Amino acid sequence: MIRSPAFFVLALYLALAGCSEADEAPPAAPSAPAANASDAPPPARQDTVSPAPPAAPVGQYSGPDIAGIHLGMTPDEARALIQAYDDSIQIQDATNYFRYNALGKSYQTDPFLVATIGTLTNGRGSLAVGYSYPPEPPRVRSISRNHRQSVEPLTQADYVKALVDKYGTPVEDTDNGRAGAGAERVLRWTPPGNGSVVCTDGVSTGNPVLRHMQLDGRRVEPTPELAATCAGVFKYLLRGDPVTIVVGTLMDVAAQARSEFEAQDWVQALVAEKSRTGTAPPKL
Repeated sequence: MIRSPAFFVLALYLALAGCSEADEAPPAAPSAPAANASDAPPPARQDTVSPAPPAAPVGQYSGPDIAGIHLGMTPDEARALIQAYDDSIQIQDATNYFRYNALGKSYQTDPFLVATIGTLTNGRGSLAVGYSYPPEPPRVRSISRNHRQSVEPLTQADYVKALVDKYGTPVEDTDNGRAGAGAERVLRWTPPGNGSVVCTDGVSTGNPVLRHMQLDGRRVEPTPELAATCAGVFKYLLRGDPVTIVVGTLMDVAAQARSEFEAQDWVQALVAEKSRTGTAPPKL
């Protein structure tokens, strides 16, 4: 069993439990305790999983993909495509749970899946997906591909051509004006969803997006209304010329944010259920 860093769990816990700083997390469930290191649940578990059965036909999914993985896929479909990405890839699932208080007693939800991470051997990179939160069934809401190429790397021009051949002409193509190892280029395409407000440039796989909401570079208190207008993220970062590091990101920000707000409502309902008052008169 492999355990992920404690901050990964704390981030998920903060999404519902809140913290002392107003801009660090969305509003807490009414009876949830203030989060701190001693209150945080144990680290999320990451257990190696066996290769999944073949994925369902991708014809039912629309929009762009990374390594064949589409937003909206099920965990089994995503795992199968991660396994097919590289023969030596090591696949792990990350799980977590929410903790809450009611009438002075501590409870926690059953563990739920937050991410599936495929790690390539010899530090060659990773392919990972993040999922929506309960109570809805887990569906892929973010995809991240990281790749390191130290042997016969492509030039930036050739790598960009491959991206354009697959995804079409980007809506934004910027570089830092440097050459050689210091060269950096970012390409962006029209992201998924109907939102138009840039609320985030992406978050680490499996971590909550509500804690990273920004407008014009300033962190904001997220609301369901704001989250519904958030644009998705679809970009590729190329470092070096020739390219030695590649980071691809595809995320439906609005859908993931909606899932996190629904998770808050779910925990609030659990608090209310555990806090029900009785009707039987006391024995005096």
